[in-house]
Amino acid sequence: MPSLRRGWHAVALLAALLFAAGGIAQASAAPNPKAEELKAAINADFKFSRTNWDSAVLNDTLSNLKLESVIWSGRPPRFQFTVFTQLTLNRLPTLFNMCASYTGPLSAAVFLAVVQPLDARGRGGEELSAASQDKVAAAVREVQQMHDKVEADPAICQLDVMLFYEVYDSDQSRLLYPVNYLRNYARMQVRTRLLAMIDVDMYLSASLSAEMEQPGSVARYEALCGERRATVLPAFEPTKPGALGRIMATNISRVSKAQLGAMHGRNKGAIQFKLRVFPRGHTPTDYPRWFAASEPYQVTYKRFYEPWFITCEDIMPWYDVDFRGYGMNKIILIAALNYYNYSFWIHPSAWLVHNPHTDTEVRKVVAEEASQVNKHRAVLPANALYRKLTLLFGKAKRGMMRGSYSPRTDPRQMAVFERVAWLPRPPALVGSPTPESVFT
Repeated sequence: MPSLRRGWHAVALLAALLFAAGGIAQASAAPNPKAEELKAAINADFKFSRTNWDSAVLNDTLSNLKLESVIWSGRPPRFQFTVFTQLTLNRLPTLFNMCASYTGPLSAAVFLAVVQPLDARGRGGEELSAASQDKVAAAVREVQQMHDKVEADPAICQLDVMLFYEVYDSDQSRLLYPVNYLRNYARMQVRTRLLAMIDVDMYLSASLSAEMEQPGSVARYEALCGERRATVLPAFEPTKPGALGRIMATNISRVSKAQLGAMHGRNKGAIQFKLRVFPRGHTPTDYPRWFAASEPYQVTYKRFYEPWFITCEDIMPWYDVDFRGYGMNKIILIAALNYYNYSFWIHPSAWLVHNPHTDTEVRKVVAEEASQVNKHRAVLPANALYRKLTLLFGKAKRGMMRGSYSPRTDPRQMAVFERVAWLPRPPALVGSPTPESVFT
């Protein structure tokens, strides 16, 4: 009998442990009330529709995103500075790599494109088809699995993630990736004053996380927001593409600044980001000066400058939602910072490094159209995306020169702030006319 009792005690203990483990798992997976409140507010005005290429490009109809799931980290933020980003579903491994290079809170908006064409009679239902529902459900599971993987590693970021989808009527329409919508939504779930939008294919230097963990660091950056400073993070890329380049990028994010200096150069390991294809985007950062600097230094805004930067929620403009697909979307935001009287200061000891990847389909389309115009003086059709981007850039430029610029926002997004009391109010920014010479 004693051995039998010991057996039952063992079974009971095992059952208790299993129950406890199940309870812990359920607790970690329990929805966050604030996250669910935010989801309900974002979806409050959603009505099913299909995004059409010509309607969007020619008539400026807005994107129509549905928030399918939102998962917030159960771990407390390591410090009060949040990186926010956006990505397509297939780049979840890239998001994990970004998260592994950073130890603080990270807000991500993940996107799934759902193509659900109309039939020959122009019909196709006013809801997701069974096949589309299965696709969305599979995406939810994939995002959850990735989030679980991040939560299991206390050494990396604290990830809050949203999964959005948009329904398109064709494969062409699917190219209208709502990049700035997603940036605005990812920003919306940031719960720190200090933030930075960093694209998902960038690694953050280990020195940035180490700095933010130091007492007083976040407060010093927040104080700079009173001066409307944008603290620019210099960006690099490995000199090799592909798998070797990705290994090199990881290494570049982990070395010291002195080590980075030794490996910097066209025939070495790291160079200025986009130096070979678009030097104007980052040359104003002044990389030779950066390697010699031990203190922040100010640089002058120049046309097409597109750095990543640190600032505060209450002074950061919104990303213009008219920019979809690929091109100009970040350039306009940086031009807006200049319009809103920001100054640009270069961080002396933290940086970013690009994780190399193949070009997206829409980037190839825009690049080909740009080549036709710039090399062959082709006249593009009215619904060409590159033509649309140049028109949008011209419109924004004229608004900044006149002193009347305001980025286009989605009324659905802005209505969320009226429904969710704990969200900080959108900033009301006033700019100054930009001299025409800045854009030449």
